[in-house]
Amino acid sequence: MKQLIFYILGIMPFLGLAREPNLHLSENYVGNVPREGSSFLTTTVHNDQLFLTIPDNLLETPMLFVRYDHVPTPKYLQVVWSLQGNNILLKIPRIESTAGILLPVRKRLAQKDNIIGIYPVEQTVEAVNGHTINVTELLLSQAIEWKPGYTETPVPQISLVLGAKNWDNEVVIKVRKGLVMDKSRIAVPIFYGFAALPSPMKSRRFDYRMGFFDDAIDQIHFDLINKKANITRWRLEKKFKDQEVSVPVEPITFWISPEVPKPWRPYIKAGIAEWLPAFESAGFKDALVVKELDSLDPWQAHRIHFNRVHWSQKKYLRGSEEENYGGTIGPVIDIRTGEILRNDIFMGASARTVMEKYFVRAAPLDQRAQRFPFPETLTGQLFQVIAAHEAGHAFGLVDGNFGEFAYPWDKMNDSIWLHKMGHTPSIMNYSRSSNIPQPSDSIPPSLLLQRVGPTDHYNIQWAYTEFPKGTTKKAEAEALEQMVRWQDSVPWYRFNSKRLEVIGPAASNEVVETNNPVQSTQLALKNLERVMALLPAACHDQNDNARLERLYERTGLLWLDHMKHVLSLVGGYDIHYKSIDQPGPMYDPLDREMQEEALHFLLSNAFDPPKWLNEPSFHTRTRFSTFSDKILDYQRTLLFELLSANRLKRLEYMESFWGYENLVVTFLSQLRSGLFQELRSNTFPVNARRQELQQLYIGVVIRILEKEGPSIDPQEQFFIHSDYAKGLLKQQLMELKKEIKSTLKRNKKGPNGGHWQLCLRKISAME
Repeated sequence: MKQLIFYILGIMPFLGLAREPNLHLSENYVGNVPREGSSFLTTTVHNDQLFLTIPDNLLETPMLFVRYDHVPTPKYLQVVWSLQGNNILLKIPRIESTAGILLPVRKRLAQKDNIIGIYPVEQTVEAVNGHTINVTELLLSQAIEWKPGYTETPVPQISLVLGAKNWDNEVVIKVRKGLVMDKSRIAVPIFYGFAALPSPMKSRRFDYRMGFFDDAIDQIHFDLINKKANITRWRLEKKFKDQEVSVPVEPITFWISPEVPKPWRPYIKAGIAEWLPAFESAGFKDALVVKELDSLDPWQAHRIHFNRVHWSQKKYLRGSEEENYGGTIGPVIDIRTGEILRNDIFMGASARTVMEKYFVRAAPLDQRAQRFPFPETLTGQLFQVIAAHEAGHAFGLVDGNFGEFAYPWDKMNDSIWLHKMGHTPSIMNYSRSSNIPQPSDSIPPSLLLQRVGPTDHYNIQWAYTEFPKGTTKKAEAEALEQMVRWQDSVPWYRFNSKRLEVIGPAASNEVVETNNPVQSTQLALKNLERVMALLPAACHDQNDNARLERLYERTGLLWLDHMKHVLSLVGGYDIHYKSIDQPGPMYDPLDREMQEEALHFLLSNAFDPPKWLNEPSFHTRTRFSTFSDKILDYQRTLLFELLSANRLKRLEYMESFWGYENLVVTFLSQLRSGLFQELRSNTFPVNARRQELQQLYIGVVIRILEKEGPSIDPQEQFFIHSDYAKGLLKQQLMELKKEIKSTLKRNKKGPNGGHWQLCLRKISAME
C-alpha cells in the first residue's frame, strides 16, 4: 500500500492532478504593472497566461533568448524587441562581429533582421515606461527555428506555463511544452530565459593552427583557413593588472549538481582543477572554482551564468547502459565577441562503461583492474579523466589531434618522462589510457591515465593571456603569432583538425600515437593478448556471457584501432599547419620505407590475425556458428580503407616527390602479393578466413573498375578512383589471374582448387 501511495504521488504532476503553483509577481511589480525604475524585462503569470513587459529603454537593445531543453544542449538566439504601431515585434538582427564581419540573419541573406513573432500590446495593462505583451503562444505553440533547418511539432493541448521569475538582468520561465517525439506526444519540462548581454569583451581572432572553437560553433569547418571569426573563450581579466600572475576579477565557476554521486565529486573537481596550472601559464591564479550542491534551485540552475556539471540519468535506464563517455553541453556565447557566457559539463558514462574500457587497455598493467567492480579510487580516477577532457571543451578547446605522432615511442615506458609529460601531449586527444608499457616495466598505474598535458597549457596560454593596457593591435598580433610559431620547434604543440580523411598517424584516434606506430603497436598487441587471457577470470562471477561478449568486442575494436593507426602510415603525411610565410610544407610525405614497413606489418598481423584474437579458448563454450565473425568484419574494413580512393590519390601525389617513383604500383603489387601468398606454395592450404578476404579483394577491385567517373561533383570525386589508379588495379587483376592459372596447372589436386576456380570466374566475368 505504501508503494502504491508513493507511485500515485509520483505521477500526479504528469496526470494534471497536481501542479507547480504559478509564481507571484516579482518584486519589480506593483499590482499588475512593473514598478517604475525596473530596468529589464519583467514577467507575470495570470490565468495560465504569461505576460512580458518590455521597458522603453530596452527596445532595439540586443539580448539573449535561451531555451534550456529536455536535451542537455541549450539553444539560443540574439534578439531585439521592436515597437511597430500597437505591436511588439521579436526580431533576429544582423550582428556586427568584432572580428570585422557582419553575421547574417541567414546565410547569404543581406536583410538587416528577421521577424520571429508579432505580439499585440495589451491595452488593459497600464505599464510604466513599458509595453506588456502576451508571450504564451511564443513559448508553448510557436515552432521557433533556433538554427537553420531546426523543426519540431508542438502540441499546445498538453502545454502549460508553470511559472516565471525575474532578476535585474534576466528572466526565467518554466513550462511543460507538448512535443511530438518518436511519434508520441510528450509534455517536456523546458526553461526559457531572456538575458541581458554584457558589454563586448576584447576578442581573440580565430587561428586554424590552434585548437579552439570559433564563434560559429554550430557548423563543422573542414577548410584550413583563418576565417573572419573569434575563438570562443571566457572573459578572464586580471584583478591586479601590475601582477604577472593575478587572481581574475571573476573566476570561471562550476556547480556540481546534486545528482552527481558523492563518491565521484572529489574526482570531478580534481579533473577540472587539473587546468589550474594551465591558466597560471596565461597569468591567472585561482581562475577556476568548483562548488558542490546538495540541493538545486531550478531557477538558479537555468540562469545564464550558472555553469553546471550534469550527471546523466540515462545510464540508469534500461537500454541506455552504454551511454557515451560525456560531452560538454554546447556553450551559450555572445557571438559578437565569442565570449562564453555559460558552458555546462555533461558526465554521461556509467561506471560499467569506464571500467570495461579501462580493463581492455590496462588490466595487464594495473592489478586493480583485473576484477570487477574496480576499487572506488580507480573508478573515481577514470571519471576524473573524463571531467578533465570535458572541462577542456568548456574552456573553448575542440576535439582534435594535439601534438600526436610526436612523442618518442621508447619514452612510453619511462616513468620520469611519463610523470612530467604524460603519454600524450593533450587531454583533448582520444588517446585514452596507455597500453604500451609492459608489465616488466613496472610503470605506476597512475601514469597510465591521460591528464592535462603540456599542449593544453600552451593552448590556454595563447587563448587567455591578457596583454597590458596600451598594447597596440599590431604588437598583440605579433606576440600571438610568435606563440603559434613555437610549434616550429616543439612538434607536440601542433594541432591537427578532424577532417573527412585520416591523412597521417597524427590524425588517428583511440590509441596512443607515438613517432613509431609500428613499434608501439607491437607492444600494445602483447598487452591485448594478455587481456584476452584475463577475460574468463574477470567474468567468472557472471550468470551469463554478456560481460564476456562485451569485453571481447571491446578488445577486438581496440585491435582494429591499432591496425588503423599503422594503416595511417600508408599514404600518410607528417602534418604541420603553417601560414604562407612559414618555410617548408604543411604536409610532408612519410618515408617510403616507413610506409612499406606498415604495409608488411598489416599483411602479417591484420590479414593473418593471431589465434588468441579470432579463436579464443572461451569461444568453444559460447559460439555455435561463424556468424558473426567480428574480426573478419574488421579485416574487411581495413581492406576497404587500404584500397580507398582518397588513400590512392595521396599515394599518386607522392609520386611527384623524389624517391617516391612508382609508389602506387609498388604498393598495389605488395598488397596483392601478400594477400595471395598461398599461390606461391604447392602445399600451403588457404583457410576459410583467407578465402573470404581474397574473394573480397577481387570483388572490391572489380567494383572500383566498374564505378562511373570522373564526376563533376567534388564530393563524389572524393570517393571515385582516378583512371590512373584503375589502370594499375586492372593490371593487378591480370597478374593475379596468371598466378592462379599457374597454380592450378602445377597443382591440379591441391586442397583449394574450388576456391581458385571461383576467383578466376570472378575475374573473367568482368573482362
